[in-house]
Amino acid sequence: MLRVTREAMGTEFQVVLSGEDERALERAANDALDEVQRLDEQMSLYRPDSELCFINSHAAEGPVPVEPRLFKLLSGAAEIWEATEGAFDITVGPLMECWGFFRGQGRIPPQEEIDKALHRVGMQHIALDAREKTVRFDRPGIKLDLGGIAKGLAVDAAAVGLGAWDVTSALIHGGWSTVYALGGAPNEVTWRVGIRHPYDANRRVDAVTLRNQALSTSGNYEKFFAADGVVYSHIMDPRTGWPARGMLSASAITKAGFASDALSTAFFVMGEERTRACCAARPNVGAVLVPDGGRDVEPEAVRIGGGTGET
Repeated sequence: MLRVTREAMGTEFQVVLSGEDERALERAANDALDEVQRLDEQMSLYRPDSELCFINSHAAEGPVPVEPRLFKLLSGAAEIWEATEGAFDITVGPLMECWGFFRGQGRIPPQEEIDKALHRVGMQHIALDAREKTVRFDRPGIKLDLGGIAKGLAVDAAAVGLGAWDVTSALIHGGWSTVYALGGAPNEVTWRVGIRHPYDANRRVDAVTLRNQALSTSGNYEKFFAADGVVYSHIMDPRTGWPARGMLSASAITKAGFASDALSTAFFVMGEERTRACCAARPNVGAVLVPDGGRDVEPEAVRIGGGTGET
């Protein structure tokens, strides 16, 4: 089994594949990871010369032309925002700043600061022109943050890149929070992928089987801070301005990585009842939720909808 890794988007991307011609497979994997790096350079909030930073700096002044693939991503994010009634929102940037997550040190801001940030949050403030491929903000101070969807797009792009090399069996992941299973594992019909235990990275709370599907997981263990015995996760509820509560992790299974990445965040925010309704309306979408029952309660996974496979 050949494994090729690359640092990108603040994590380690890896392509796992097997075959007789390992040199050809290695070239295919490196080509796929080159594309991941290009996307990182385009969509990073931490590179002043990235296209995303240019959009954030200038879209309040007027329409900004957007590269077609990035425009498609923004359009897809707008559709998911609408489908989840705002639970997933790429305009959450001002709230992430407000709560200190961009600086790596969380804080509880005063409510008036949260209210001020909320004035600059919401996809209703974003105008996307499909014909001209432009984006415009209706007010200054809006900041797009693609952290909840970029890794999904990256694994999708890597899968397309491998397909161009006629690779039909591979597993691609970005730090294991987003995984794309191309075909099945060697001598198998599917790939079996575990979902990590919220309290122990060396354990699995569940596992699913995937074939030409993506799995993404959002957990409160990724970035967080504690204050007065309360854990505040980086996963924001864009409607209230506060970190979402009630879940330890939420996983989404879909046909595309960008959708699973966005929906795992949305499901974490939405909770079990609304996630069930969302999956019921979408037969190809599944979820695995791990509700927060308290530190003294052993976490249990709750499977919802289609596409969750067998353990």
